[in-house]
Amino acid sequence: MWRVITNSLLPVQRSIFECSGMRHFAFSKRLFLSDAYRCQEAWERRLQSPALQNIKLDDMYQELDSRFQNVGKASAIDIDLFANAVRDESYANDLEELLHKLRLSPNTTDMLHSTSHAVIRYFLSLRKYDELLHILNDRLNYGIFPDDYCCGLLMDAFIKENNYTAAAKVSVLQMLQEDWSHPITSHLALYSCHMYLKNPGSWDDPLDVHEPDDGEEVKVRVKYLRNPYFDDHFDLRDPQLLVGKTLATLGATFPDPVGWTYQLVGWGMYQKWDKAIRTLEQILKGQQKPAVFREGVEMFTDTLNELPQAEASADQLKGKFLHLLKELDSLGLVTDSDLHEAVVNKVKSVVSSKEKEAVEEQCKVYKEWETQKQRLLQEQLDELIRQQRLAKVQLEKEALVKREETLFFFDNQEKWELEIERKKVFYRRRYFGKRKKPRVEDDNYIPPEVKASRS
Repeated sequence: MWRVITNSLLPVQRSIFECSGMRHFAFSKRLFLSDAYRCQEAWERRLQSPALQNIKLDDMYQELDSRFQNVGKASAIDIDLFANAVRDESYANDLEELLHKLRLSPNTTDMLHSTSHAVIRYFLSLRKYDELLHILNDRLNYGIFPDDYCCGLLMDAFIKENNYTAAAKVSVLQMLQEDWSHPITSHLALYSCHMYLKNPGSWDDPLDVHEPDDGEEVKVRVKYLRNPYFDDHFDLRDPQLLVGKTLATLGATFPDPVGWTYQLVGWGMYQKWDKAIRTLEQILKGQQKPAVFREGVEMFTDTLNELPQAEASADQLKGKFLHLLKELDSLGLVTDSDLHEAVVNKVKSVVSSKEKEAVEEQCKVYKEWETQKQRLLQEQLDELIRQQRLAKVQLEKEALVKREETLFFFDNQEKWELEIERKKVFYRRRYFGKRKKPRVEDDNYIPPEVKASRS
């Protein structure tokens, strides 16, 4: 069945890449990507900016926090500067808090792409993997969306540490974006999910602390009830379904035996049996030898055997699949080659041909971000100066009005008195009902004689 595969890193290699006119000599253990892919020198060059060198992190955090409390928003460029300036571990919680507050403010639409890179690289350098994955998975509250390069960077770091569960989680993030256009990222995602199936780990987020259920019913008042809805994409939570959909959509982009194999395995894990049948029919129709790996067929068969026996259509479905799989084997479309070796060779081939181009492109992007950041800072400074000038002009206008009132008081005394009279508030008299006629006094009136009554 599934063979236990020992991951042996390749010998120490020397990789040379030119990045922005500078050469990187990396002597390190390497599985796929070299140290040059990290573009560390190009990334560290941002710290030479005077805007970052003059930042005092404590003062800046207090100012940003005060803006969120008093005004309810802060500039996205200021959050970006803070994220790029932090280096110490003590600011991790502060950065996470500012990201959350920015996400809740209207300025979240102005968040820069460099902010996501800064956050990901900061937590990755501190090896705070749980905190980083928590932020990446909670896109609604933090708004950090890794691009193709960051996904590749994260998967490579996790693969080198044999943390295949974390690498598979990153590949799932790329699946949710429905974008497999970047060759290095897509192939690293394939290897990450491949190794996760070999070495599955706990998928639970250790930072999601749930209170123990004490059995008491808790009632929550809501304005209205939503109809239950499941989008079969962002609402997926089961790791088997997530990894299955990742492999299925990823395998569809590889027109080779590895792609067909993991497309079949993915549809089985995702429990989309109609698409699995369609995939088998396409393989039989093409009859390209070899078509699928036997190890993948065995993984699919194991998934098929997990179908509940209580379902009436389970036996019929299994029979149909077994018939198609036997037909595959009889036509010689199933190969006994090593699936792991095929995946590794496939990833190595793509990395060796695309890595240098990806490094040069990312270094160019970092330069463009620095230019963009300087422009945005200058625009923000110009706007601040303009607001200060407008405020100064307004104060001078108010002072001139007061001085004019003082100098021409007696000339305008009659006008002031009329203004004061006009400003008086006249209240209507209260109505107490119709007045009664006063009683008429009778001078000849004689009161009656009052006699004591006898009991």
